[in-house]
Amino acid sequence: MECRTAKRLYSPGALEAWFGNLCRDWEKAFSEEQLRRGRECYRMGGIREIELTNTDAIIHTNWQDEERYSVVEWRNGRLDVRCSTEDMEGGRALAAAGLYEIEELVSEEISPLPLDRDEEETKTEKEPEVAEEEAPLGKDKQPTSLSDNRDLQLDFSATEQGLDFTVFWLEKGVKIPALGEGSPDPESISATDREKLIRLASMARKAGFKFSGQRNCYLLARLDEVPGFLGNTLSQWRKHFACLLTPDALALKNGIRELDIAAEAIDRGNGAFNLTWRFSLDGESLEESEVGSKLFRGDSLVFVKGRGLVRLSGQQTETLADWRASVLHQGNGSLPRYLLCSLFGRDEVKLDLTPELAKWRENLSQPSTERNGLLPILRPYQRYGCQWLAHICESGCHALLADEMGLGKTLQILSLLNSRQAEGKASIIVCPASVVPVWQSELRKFFPAMNSRVLRKGEDFSSGTENCLWIASYTQLRRHKGLLDKARFGYAVLDEAQYIKNPEAKVTQACMNIRAENRIALTGTPLENRFLDLWTIFRFLMPGLLGSRSRFEQQYADDPETFMGKVSVQIAPFVLRRTKKSVLKELPGKVETDLICPMTELQRRLYTQMAEEGVTRIGDNLSEYSSEKTFSLLTLLTRLRQVSCDPDLLPWVTADWQQSGKLLTLIERLREVVANGHKVVVFSQFVTFLDRVKSVLDIELPGLDVFTLTGKTADRAKPVDDFQSCKKPAVILVSLRAGGTGVTLNSAEYVFMLDPWWNPAVENQAIDRVHRIGQRKTVFVYRLVASATVE
Repeated sequence: MECRTAKRLYSPGALEAWFGNLCRDWEKAFSEEQLRRGRECYRMGGIREIELTNTDAIIHTNWQDEERYSVVEWRNGRLDVRCSTEDMEGGRALAAAGLYEIEELVSEEISPLPLDRDEEETKTEKEPEVAEEEAPLGKDKQPTSLSDNRDLQLDFSATEQGLDFTVFWLEKGVKIPALGEGSPDPESISATDREKLIRLASMARKAGFKFSGQRNCYLLARLDEVPGFLGNTLSQWRKHFACLLTPDALALKNGIRELDIAAEAIDRGNGAFNLTWRFSLDGESLEESEVGSKLFRGDSLVFVKGRGLVRLSGQQTETLADWRASVLHQGNGSLPRYLLCSLFGRDEVKLDLTPELAKWRENLSQPSTERNGLLPILRPYQRYGCQWLAHICESGCHALLADEMGLGKTLQILSLLNSRQAEGKASIIVCPASVVPVWQSELRKFFPAMNSRVLRKGEDFSSGTENCLWIASYTQLRRHKGLLDKARFGYAVLDEAQYIKNPEAKVTQACMNIRAENRIALTGTPLENRFLDLWTIFRFLMPGLLGSRSRFEQQYADDPETFMGKVSVQIAPFVLRRTKKSVLKELPGKVETDLICPMTELQRRLYTQMAEEGVTRIGDNLSEYSSEKTFSLLTLLTRLRQVSCDPDLLPWVTADWQQSGKLLTLIERLREVVANGHKVVVFSQFVTFLDRVKSVLDIELPGLDVFTLTGKTADRAKPVDDFQSCKKPAVILVSLRAGGTGVTLNSAEYVFMLDPWWNPAVENQAIDRVHRIGQRKTVFVYRLVASATVE
């Protein structure tokens, strides 16, 4: 408590008048919030001056750097407050603070009790304190007193809520309630008796007790403060009051003892288990019902009847709280095996497993290397990825495949689905709209016999889902959310799983409604860069494994490094992450891929309109038209190529960048590549398109170093040198004319060709700016091609 130096102005008559006023239960005139704020102001020394008269009190405060005053009056037995501020709530809180200050004044200035005055003279006549202390609750006993006035007796008891005491008057060996129901009218008791009650209220408040009107007792709910009160403060109280303690209350004087905990997991079959917690104190077992409910809530201290206060270590308390958060939404039945990983790596808890669960845990990190039905073209790391995914699924768990971009996550998933089919059930792949054509292209190329459908209006799950692979954009899944309740899938795969990072988004909620035997998430973004996204991803994969989101975020904010280490242990069995560097020996020097980009509605409409107009002008004789009107034909082809890239490239169109399917695809890919720390070269024949890319990157990836090399660049060497020497992820935008020859960009590892070129030799020359002598890493080349166009 802060040192308070409030100035006090009063007369003896005023002090006596406030004696009687404070015997009333004045706190009922204030709300709980007003009392809380008032106690804070009182304890922190916010009262600057109090001035008492027989009928009112003027309270001056300097609280939170603001001078205020409140006036408290008693009118017809009722309390009335006026204040100098329009904030009536704040004014009443300051009035409550002043009344606490007045209580302290009355307690200090009133004449001492007769027991105080004669304490030394009667000390030898009193019974020993220990004997008095150990008297059982309820035994009517009158302490030795030389006063004809009634004495106060405090009967202390211990409950799960804390230490409480009930107040009685002792009169001729009879106990009479001193407060609440059955107590004497405050107007009928003497000034000395009123002083005792006021002194008790002041001392109780200083010790942390709060009066409960419902139970007619004072309660100290802070269990950690109870031993200190019993060991130090209680002896001072005995100078003024008779204090009796029950055996349970006496046990609290023994201090706080440490509990031991252990957990026993029992296999229940079908990939489930039950967990039993065991608690012991000094080697003696305790029932879970005695301590479990409070410890699972995160309470650090628990009262155990007949044993006093017990606690767990901080780490053990945290473990129980984490476990409760993990199983909160699992119901009361058996738990999925993956939740055992919430307890792996926690030395503070002894975990006993049945033989079946011990074997399962041992095998979890040992995938089989034998898997039939895999394509021979798979590279060794891709083959291992398929085997690992199958093993996680067979273990009753779900997987996050986090390979870096370009390592073939799409091919690994399709190989898994082809080799480990869910008989009689459909599977679903959910991805961004710009990636739907990529999945379709890979299916046609490697698994043409696989039955697949694209979720869209008029073609949905109601048309039958057996033995079919659905490909759905996140947007289409959200629109068909109502059909998911009746659909059952063998596999559910989320591509670019960071799309569900917002747990409140409708897209995320739709994904959570997918019901599947096996769930897989894909992302190429480094997990350490988007650590908070992990919670939502694992909520989809294995609900409960990472506890509640609020607790996850709180622990991450408190100590990110330590918490990341703990979570990494939990998720390690279910995450496979390979970078390009780690599998470099298995990669060729150059990997080329076509990225099929779906056109937006605006692109498609403009493209169709120009194509139809061109066909009308050309007629049936293309050769004659091309020989006579070569320029017109080339202009038409150029316009079709421009709209395939970005509608905004057309002179008569102004469009948002999100109306370009290629820009949408490019930005999505660049987010991932840059997050992994790589450099990128972006080529285009259209300088205006490169300008457009530059403006979008400034908005979507602020802080990224972006360099430009076009025919307008005066000093061609400077952007090249700056890009080559840059130590951070960077992008250089290069036009065909400026960068097709004569420059070296071998610090880059990724190349994006925004528009296909008629002459493959020229295209290869541009790629060779990156894939040339001095390049020691595999170069990934992506050609962005608009589907169903002249490209």
